Amino acid sequence: MTPSRIYHSADCDPELIMKRQITVIGYGSQGRAFALNLRDSGCNVQVALRENSTSRQQVLSERLPLRSMAAVDKSDVVIFAIPDHEQPDFYRNHFPNEDRGNRTLVFLHGLNIHFGNIVPNPAYDVVLLAPHGPGKDLRDSYAQGNGMSCFIAVAQDASNRALRTGLSLAAAIGADKAGIYETTFEHETLGDLFGEQTLLVGGLAGLTTAVFQTMIENGIPPENAYLETVHQLRMLASMIEEYGPAGMIERVSRTAAYGSLESMKALFDRQFEDKLQEVYGDIKSGEFNRRLMVDAAKGFPVLKQLLSAAREDQCQKTTAKFSRRKEEL
Repeated sequence: MTPSRIYHSADCDPELIMKRQITVIGYGSQGRAFALNLRDSGCNVQVALRENSTSRQQVLSERLPLRSMAAVDKSDVVIFAIPDHEQPDFYRNHFPNEDRGNRTLVFLHGLNIHFGNIVPNPAYDVVLLAPHGPGKDLRDSYAQGNGMSCFIAVAQDASNRALRTGLSLAAAIGADKAGIYETTFEHETLGDLFGEQTLLVGGLAGLTTAVFQTMIENGIPPENAYLETVHQLRMLASMIEEYGPAGMIERVSRTAAYGSLESMKALFDRQFEDKLQEVYGDIKSGEFNRRLMVDAAKGFPVLKQLLSAAREDQCQKTTAKFSRRKEEL
């Protein structure tokens, strides 16, 4: 397998986008970070929001030009920073097939392009810029002069300069200082969905809840269970980031290391690996994307039901108690 190419400042031409009109659609976590970083890098950037958006006052208070969604009509670069499930309708409403070329569409996640929820006009450049962290960290790292790494990919290159444009935008949000990793829309989409479902979000939350519940069922008080699970996650996650999984295990007690390595063999067996392959297959086949879009079209009833059940879990309720205590101190 060929290693991904990594671009840095020397590979980017910051001037390439300076005279182009950039519009960020949405002002959530990533949209805000992109807009502010681009502005502070000297770019001609504006934010487009719906008339009833709750973010309008914040955009104005942070001294960014605020426009209606129709602003995309005169934009050279359009950055899709609204939720994935809202993007297909937005595209259909604002980008007719007869629209002009010489336009760059930038996506922060590859889902809609990879699965064909959006089929872009062939006259457009289509680029992926996916930061490796939440918007708050992207903004903070830029403000501190460090930058946050990101993925870059090109799905369409009508102008023969799509990659150069993407690199220029990546540098303007600060990613050139940390590394711009070349990938594809497919690899970013499948990796992102699989990683968050099985480890970063679903796996972490699910395993935490299951371990907590097992303790409770065996007579361990909820407060003890919380302190032995949720309370220590941040520290151990930081150790894994710095030293890797084995490095983290080497740095805990011998008792913890011995028991953990034995238990890992029992827990993560062939049956578990088969489950992982099943989840990956569901994502790769497009079935997860289909269910997501169907639920989104109905107002997310399935998601709301699942979240409601998760809020009633004893681990969640115990965590909430500790959070309130911290606020009271």
